[in-house]
Amino acid sequence: GTDNHLMLWNVRALGLTGSKVEKVLELASMTTNKNSIPGDTSALNPGGVRLGTPALTTRGLDENDFDQVAEFLHRGSQLATQAQQIAELELKAHQEGGHEASPQNKKVLLKDFVAVLES
Repeated sequence: GTDNHLMLWNVRALGLTGSKVEKVLELASMTTNKNSIPGDTSALNPGGVRLGTPALTTRGLDENDFDQVAEFLHRGSQLATQAQQIAELELKAHQEGGHEASPQNKKVLLKDFVAVLES
């Protein structure tokens, strides 16, 4: 029930960025694009993920198949949330271990998030 084949998913409410969700879904062979959303202060750190249906409908997926696609997206966001939590714990342990964080290292960086995913 939409007039558009694109959807913009706000992942900020999950405590994530579009870049991180994009990476998780990419590892699951799901192609999405990080995308800025209203309220973002920088396009370099987008809070959304852009999803499109044409690639799926041209492969024969129908409305019922999209219920499963939605489940895959949900599971991907859950994995991203878990990876974010692990990366935050690792950052905190690093800081408490006497390593002073630089100003840009007070948050989990994408490279650290990806390192958690790869481990």
